[in-house]
Amino acid sequence: MNLENLDSVVDFIVENNLIEKGDHVGVGVSGGADSMCLLHFLNSLKDVLQINIIALNVNHNIRPSAKREQLFVAKFCKQHDIPFVGYSVNVPEYATSAKIGHEQAARVKRYESFVAAVKKFKLTKIALAHHQSDQAETILLHIFRGAGLPGASGMALMRHFKEAELGGFDGRVDLIRPFLTTPKAEIVAYNYRNGVPHVEDESNKDENMARNFIRNSIIPLLQREWRNVEKNIVDFGHNCQTDDEYLDTIANISALHGDANHIKIPLTFFAYPYPIISRVILSAFDHIDAIENIGKKHVDMIINLAAMGENGNRMDLPNNLYAAKEYEYLTVARRLPPEPTKIYPFKIGRTTFADYGQIIVTKTISHKEALKKNLMVVDVDKLPRAAKWRTRREGDIFTKFGGGTKTLNAYLIDCKIPSRVRDRLPVLAHNGEIYAIANLEISDKVKTDRETLEAYVIEFIKD
Repeated sequence: MNLENLDSVVDFIVENNLIEKGDHVGVGVSGGADSMCLLHFLNSLKDVLQINIIALNVNHNIRPSAKREQLFVAKFCKQHDIPFVGYSVNVPEYATSAKIGHEQAARVKRYESFVAAVKKFKLTKIALAHHQSDQAETILLHIFRGAGLPGASGMALMRHFKEAELGGFDGRVDLIRPFLTTPKAEIVAYNYRNGVPHVEDESNKDENMARNFIRNSIIPLLQREWRNVEKNIVDFGHNCQTDDEYLDTIANISALHGDANHIKIPLTFFAYPYPIISRVILSAFDHIDAIENIGKKHVDMIINLAAMGENGNRMDLPNNLYAAKEYEYLTVARRLPPEPTKIYPFKIGRTTFADYGQIIVTKTISHKEALKKNLMVVDVDKLPRAAKWRTRREGDIFTKFGGGTKTLNAYLIDCKIPSRVRDRLPVLAHNGEIYAIANLEISDKVKTDRETLEAYVIEFIKD
C-alpha cells in the first residue's frame, strides 16, 4: 500500500471519526483528478479501515462528454474490482421546471442519486473529494455574495443527512469530506506517483461560472502577493465556524417548524439582536435545503418584511422561493405548481388525500364519546348522499357551527389559515356548500342533536 503524500489524511480521518470500522461508504466520483484520487485512496485503505466502498457516478446530462466520463469511471472500477453504480439525471429539464440555475439543479439531482444509493446499498457514509482549494473558493464565493458567519464557515467536514432528505430511511447517514484540509498539490502528487488516471471537465475553464472565475482568476492573483492565501482563507473559515457554533447555542433554532417545502419563523424571534435573527433566517433556508445564493440582502429583506409588512404580504426570493408574513409567523416556502381540484368519494373507512394525509370515517349509533374526544361528528341523515371530499373552489360557502354563513375563504382567513395551505385543505362538500373542513370545524347544518339516530365520526391524520 503506497500512501505517499496523503498518509496524514489517515490520521485526519481517525481523529475526526469520519470513517469507522464496518462503514459502507459511497464515494462520489466524477472522473476528475480529485474524486479519482479519493476513490483510489479509500480503496487502498479498505482493508486497514475494515470498510466497504462503492463508486457512485452521476451523469447530469449537461455536457455531451459526461457519458464518456461515466464509462471511464466504470472501466476503472472494473479493473480495480470496485463496485460501481451510475446514475443519469436530466438537470436541464429539472432546472427549467424548478426555475433554478443548472448548478443548483445539478446539486439537487446529484444528492437525490446519493440518497437512492444509500437506500439501495444500505450506505452509512457518502464521501466527497472537496479539498483545501475548494473550501477556499467556497468561502470567498459566499463572502462575495454577502453571506454571514454560516457561509463564511465554508463546507462542513461532516454533516448528517436530514430525515426529510432520506425519505424514511431508518439509519444515520453522514456526508464526509476526508480531503477538506488537503492541498490540491498533494492530490496531484498522489495521482502522479500512483498512476491514477482521470479525465478533464472542459466546463472548469468557463469563467462565466462564478466558482471558475474565483479559481482561475481571483485565487492566482491573490497568491502572487500572499503565497499561503488558500490556507489562510480556510483558517479564517474555521474561526468563523467556531463563532457560528457558539451563536447557535444562543439562537433557539429548534423553535422553527415546517417540512421540506416550507419553514415558519415566529415573529417574536425578530426582536432578537441582528446576529441571532440573521442566523435563524439562514437556518430556515438550510432546513429546506435552499441556502444556495442566499445572502445578507435577502436576510435584510425578510427582516424588513417581518417588521413593516402587513399580514399576507409576500416577497420573491432566489431558488424559486418566497417569504410571506402569515399571522404570527414569517414563512419561507417553495413556489409549488397550482394544484388541480382533488375529488374523492365520501366513504366509510380510510381515504388517502394527496398532499394532506388520511381521512378515517366510521359510522356509529353512539357518538358521545367521539364528541368528548373533540372528533368531528356528522349527522348521517343531514349530510347529502352525494357529498364528496375535495379541495376548495371559488364561491364555496360555509355555515359555521352555531350559525352564520360566510364564504369559505373568509372563514379560513378568520381561522388564520395561510393562503398557501388553503388550496390543499380537504373539505366535505356538495354543490358549493361546505359541510366539514379538515381539522377545523363542521357546518351547523350537519351537527348532531337529540334527533340524531346515526352519526359519522371523522378523524384526520396529517402526513
